[in-house]
Amino acid sequence: MVEVAADVTLNLYLLAVLGFGVGLIAGFVGVTGGYLITPILIIMGMPAAMAVGTGLALVTANTLIAVIRHKKLGHLDLKMGLITAGGTMLGAEGGVRLLHMLEAYGQRVADVVILGTLLGTLIFVGVAMLREVIASSKELANGCSDTSAAEEGEINTAACNFLQGLSIFPHIRFTKSKLRISGWIVFALGATVGVLSGFLGVGGGFILCPSLIYLVGQSSLMAVGTNLVGSFVGVTFSCFRHAMFGNVVLGIALTMLLGMSLGTFIGAQGTSYVRGLAVRYVLAASVTAACFGPAAKMVYFLTDVAVWNTIAKVLTVGQIFVPVTMIAALLFMAYRHVRGGEVPEWAQRLMASESHSAAG
Repeated sequence: MVEVAADVTLNLYLLAVLGFGVGLIAGFVGVTGGYLITPILIIMGMPAAMAVGTGLALVTANTLIAVIRHKKLGHLDLKMGLITAGGTMLGAEGGVRLLHMLEAYGQRVADVVILGTLLGTLIFVGVAMLREVIASSKELANGCSDTSAAEEGEINTAACNFLQGLSIFPHIRFTKSKLRISGWIVFALGATVGVLSGFLGVGGGFILCPSLIYLVGQSSLMAVGTNLVGSFVGVTFSCFRHAMFGNVVLGIALTMLLGMSLGTFIGAQGTSYVRGLAVRYVLAASVTAACFGPAAKMVYFLTDVAVWNTIAKVLTVGQIFVPVTMIAALLFMAYRHVRGGEVPEWAQRLMASESHSAAG
């Protein structure tokens, strides 16, 4: 146990284990994991501003590891990533300033607003992703071909067609992603992520990754790596700004990073053996599960009934195991598939082709 503030002590062993789980999820679905880390630290008792700053220090280092790994795997459109990075720089400064202003109204107000905003965002993204993966699963179950867009991770939504059709200068061709879209749209997505990074202490990958898939039209696996470039710039800048305000506890960040870096390496490697739909399954489950702990903590903040604080902690630990179990099951099935063993029909639809696995 270590004391990080007055009457606030945290279990370092538990944080290291949770860090491994967050890293595994982050590496597999291409997010920074901040949307998991910030509520974990708040629910464990750390003040909101300190949780935001410490979480940013952790995801900054871990995101760099993930970017390097996905670059080697070929899951990265550097041109698009750099444009989103420009947006995140601008948005991050606004988010940091907004949080600093909010603290003037009191610690409890900051806790409620930050957790409430994060919870609302998670619910919106989780519901949207669950609807899409359920629809894609039905398409595959109804006998789509092996080269179907749903199976390979390519999404063709009305929003994609509309945004790609907007002739707003500059209209850029992204060769790696095999699409053409206005640079301003990509920049605006990055700016949105930057605000979330600075204000909530999240990398914004759980927003940017689905946005690149459903709004821009990137394939699922390419979006996994590309969004991390913009997220990395945003969290690095936000971490620096929060450090200036004294909101970073390096000891906690380093403890969680020990487990998180290992989990990220394993998760990123695992994307070589599954299709894009499997990645979207895990991301949707992760975002949805992440809603329950913050929801219970919000009830505690609003009622001051101690049992809800305990429930929040239990749910926070439990929410990590839902996507982690899914990833473990997928990787086990992928291992059997590569070895020529029998796997269930549902798992076969989520496994990558042999050539794709070999390339990874």
